[in-house]
Amino acid sequence: MKTTNQVKYTFLLSALLASTLAVSPAVLAETQTGKLQDLPSKTGSKVIGEAQTQANKDAIKAHKKSQHDLLHDIDKGISEGFKHVAKATQFIAEDKDKQALKELEAATGKFDIALAANPDLGLVPIDAGVKVTELITTPAAVKAQIEVAQKFLKDSKVQAARAILQPLRDDIETREVSLPMTTYPAAIKLATRMLVEGQKKAALSTLATALTTLVEKRAIIPLSLIRVQSMVKAASELDKEKGKDRALLLLDAAEEQLQLAVALGYADKHSVLYKDLSEQIKALKKEARGGNVVERLYSKLNDSIKQLVEKSSEQSEQKGTQKAENDTEKK
Repeated sequence: MKTTNQVKYTFLLSALLASTLAVSPAVLAETQTGKLQDLPSKTGSKVIGEAQTQANKDAIKAHKKSQHDLLHDIDKGISEGFKHVAKATQFIAEDKDKQALKELEAATGKFDIALAANPDLGLVPIDAGVKVTELITTPAAVKAQIEVAQKFLKDSKVQAARAILQPLRDDIETREVSLPMTTYPAAIKLATRMLVEGQKKAALSTLATALTTLVEKRAIIPLSLIRVQSMVKAASELDKEKGKDRALLLLDAAEEQLQLAVALGYADKHSVLYKDLSEQIKALKKEARGGNVVERLYSKLNDSIKQLVEKSSEQSEQKGTQKAENDTEKK
């Protein structure tokens, strides 16, 4: 039976090694596509299908590139220093203190060189990823599923409700892990000193604490709102006479995608931003049907969509493995 300290050490070692394997300029990208129900959309057509597919592809490509660019210029010394810390932790767990000291000293050397080159280093990205979950559905289908889930919950059938609600995701999730160069190198030096003085448990504890200072940022970008943006842009670029029917079809689809964002909980239908955007789409459709020049309305609408996307995609931030360590200790 493992003691509490052994559990902590095992967790720390696993977490560090996992982090080390993740340090790479290659971006982890995962894409999932789901289909809720085969309910036809009122705007269902080849035109809409193409617009939706292209909007998804463009958004996914842009965010994958963004994450790849983030890691492209990583300071190799810092990532190598982080790997040395992982190796040192493993050696300490194996009672190989001399090898551990060499690794910690190597890590400190790498960090010192990086800080000498740029004393103002703050958060330095060491890992990033993109997860895409696409859901092919309609607002009506989502509402129907939610009603079924609510009935299950009333009967305390939580797992049945979970099975229905879990697939209701339609977004791009970006993840970025950064190492705080203002505090992390000092913690490694402290752990080194403790190990030299024979305080192995204290050294491991210090390394564990240092690991929790890694900062993880996540952002959720709703694909439905990205589609609204793309469809409005496509409609604005069509000929005002010859392309009017196609433009109206795209605007209908954009309106439906906005409703889908609300149904999935990415936007609040009571918010000023949502109400304003919804009214603008309606006004744009009215003007387009009348054959009026609507460039100004398109421009304003694009600005409003951008604001709603930014509002819905606000980043969340948390300290690296703090939650994971707490969960491990509870077990």
